[in-house]
Amino acid sequence: MDGSNANNECGICLGEWTNPVKLPCGHSFCADCLSGWKPKYVEGLQSGRAKDQLGKCCPLCRGTIPPSREEIANMKMAKTLMREKSHLDPEYYKDAQAVKKFEAAYGEDWDGTMIEYDNNFVSLPHYVGKAICNGNIRTALQWLGKGNINEKLNAKSDVGWNTGLLHLAAVSNQHDFMGYLLLKGADVNILNSKGMSALTVICRDKKNLKFVELLLSWGAEHYREGKQVTKEMKLDMCGDLSRFCDCTAIANLMSLDLGGRRCEIVSVPDARSDLVGKTCVVDEYIKESDQYKVKMEFTNEVLQVGADNLKRRDRTPRDPGYYVENKNNRLIRRDFMSNEECRAFVANLGTEEELAEVDPDAESKAEQAAADLLAELGLEDLEGPSSSASKRGKQPVAAGKTNKRGGKKKGRK
Repeated sequence: MDGSNANNECGICLGEWTNPVKLPCGHSFCADCLSGWKPKYVEGLQSGRAKDQLGKCCPLCRGTIPPSREEIANMKMAKTLMREKSHLDPEYYKDAQAVKKFEAAYGEDWDGTMIEYDNNFVSLPHYVGKAICNGNIRTALQWLGKGNINEKLNAKSDVGWNTGLLHLAAVSNQHDFMGYLLLKGADVNILNSKGMSALTVICRDKKNLKFVELLLSWGAEHYREGKQVTKEMKLDMCGDLSRFCDCTAIANLMSLDLGGRRCEIVSVPDARSDLVGKTCVVDEYIKESDQYKVKMEFTNEVLQVGADNLKRRDRTPRDPGYYVENKNNRLIRRDFMSNEECRAFVANLGTEEELAEVDPDAESKAEQAAADLLAELGLEDLEGPSSSASKRGKQPVAAGKTNKRGGKKKGRK
């Protein structure tokens, strides 16, 4: 990103830019550094201390700091919710306060200027997000299929808290669509404008164990306010899920270090040496035996193994353990007998995709190029092996002779 800072140096931490953002004045900073600088202005508004209002200004030149992409998304979402609610609804007042806070910071006549981001932000069309929420996955698949899918996998809505495709699939109970996105390379820890990951959102809002297990097996983590939660925070979340949400199964899974994780068995008693290298998913912890209860992939065999016998092996696009194909904008799930079979299928699929990219007219174009070269050299009368062979296969008809028709001759009367 171009900017007037020398040597790509952040004017706040004085280190090299990390995920740089640019202000209208031309100065650039680390996204996290600028995010930490801005709240000082909000505190100044609330406390009335004029000196803290400098937090709204560029740290280097006191130029104006416009709203971030996340703040704009939150403001737009609050306005949308206000239109859908009654003035008597307690939530209406909460949304109105959010809009008022935005206008107090950036003015009621905000002109649309925002912080510039170095990373490529792909906006998710409103009709696609609405289609996913209504269960119409074909529309989303059609949109993904137009252009480069890799640039669209992490698209976010510019309203609705910058909700991404994976978030929408999760809250809309689209299990296979989630799997498809992850197989194609979607970021399992993509954050919305509230700084929450899909795993955090679905545990809090949907409370669906099947979807939580899917995300955990792909290596998902809990994020709040843009930061990965600590072990203590996660235990507090588990307590809330058990006490207030009646989600004991999810709470128990989250409380374990390996809960819901896909793991590889690295060692077992001699009697089951056939399990070494196989994968399983951790279900629960058995306190009496100090072991994990796991379910083997592909065979569904249930075993108890110690933590020392397991190593995390998160799913990846190259090693997913299953596959979801898009056939004519319909998702088809494929299950396999082993990881080896699955990886071979994925590898072969990649080869087929590479072959599909080869120009089908390449051979004819090469022959035409060769013919043009011969013509340029004045050798167009020379025949190649293929043309000679084809001509040898045809014998010319002798002059004056015609092919006789078959059939019986008529006798003379």
